[in-house]
Amino acid sequence: MKRLLRKSVFGLGGLLLAGTALTYAPPLVHIRNYVERGAVDILDYKKHPVRQVLASARPEPWPLDSNFNKAKISQNLIDTLEKYETTAFLVFKDGKLKYEHYWEGYDTKTLSQSFSAAKSVISMLVGIALNENKIKSLDEPISHYIGSFSEGEKKKITIRHCLTMSSGLDWHEKDRGVFSNNAYGYYGEDIAKVIDNLTVEKPVGKEFEYRSGDTQILGLVLEKAYNKKISDLVSEKIFQRIGSETDALWMLDKPKGREKSFCCFAPTARDYARFGHLMLWKGAWGQQRIVSEKYMNQALSPATNLLDPKTNAPLQVYGFQFWIQPYKNLQTVSMRGLLGQLVWAIPSENAVVVRLGHKESPAKVGLYFRQDSEAYLAAALEVLRQ
Repeated sequence: MKRLLRKSVFGLGGLLLAGTALTYAPPLVHIRNYVERGAVDILDYKKHPVRQVLASARPEPWPLDSNFNKAKISQNLIDTLEKYETTAFLVFKDGKLKYEHYWEGYDTKTLSQSFSAAKSVISMLVGIALNENKIKSLDEPISHYIGSFSEGEKKKITIRHCLTMSSGLDWHEKDRGVFSNNAYGYYGEDIAKVIDNLTVEKPVGKEFEYRSGDTQILGLVLEKAYNKKISDLVSEKIFQRIGSETDALWMLDKPKGREKSFCCFAPTARDYARFGHLMLWKGAWGQQRIVSEKYMNQALSPATNLLDPKTNAPLQVYGFQFWIQPYKNLQTVSMRGLLGQLVWAIPSENAVVVRLGHKESPAKVGLYFRQDSEAYLAAALEVLRQ
């Protein structure tokens, strides 16, 4: 009996050791990383490998509006901000900071993970690469940069298709399974291999379907075009040129690996606002041209050549990795990320709004936007009109 018990214990121990060893193997390493790092959060840059995005050598602190922080927001809107664990809420008017509030001990120096709001940053880099002739055309095939796109239907996919989320690839954004591309992409250690393994399942360039894989492809194209890391490109081409005050971070697939371009940029709330102003000012920063106005006009306009399968009509809500959200009589453009990371430009108000936090409403308004986002816009308008 003792011998049998001893064998059983040793057998169980062996299975546990084997199971642990398997989580270090490439197909399962994302499971180990998930167990170690936990569910997604805006502070994930503290747990994942990262690369620094250097701030400007000549930082430009935001000028304060003459009525800075004098505006009062209705209590019901404050309640919504707090219900969804907002950590930062900033409103800018005419290039000046008019309202700024932080929760949970966050402040002007706290970094906060972007999730998919980073997609808009990648889009701006594509615009810069086009202007610098590092890529020849938005209609250039991805196969010119990534070898796995040289055969079959993948040969048809272009940079434009990835910008507008119309590649037709089998990255399913709503799939939260252990072996989904989302899981491999966020917790795995070889994002390029995830992209190589994608296959075309829908006609290329016909309809919109939001998929993070399309943005990751753009990141790989930029790496190849410049022979530089995404963090270095963001720093050199944008961050250092727009007066950013604090070094940021970008999460990597593994130590010294490559950036998860579809997500995972972590600047401060005030530096998020600089990207909002690049939207508002159509790629200009003062007397500098960061991204061409022609490109930004296209990027911030809906890709109406595509079918929106939710409405069976031309797409109205998405451009080149930017969202177009109507609100009352306003037209807004925005960078948006999981858990309610939001940066809006409101051209008619000459305003930018930043909301960062831990949660978002499970309910939607319309087909694409979260219910709480309208509360944040309502709060911003209260500030702007005082």
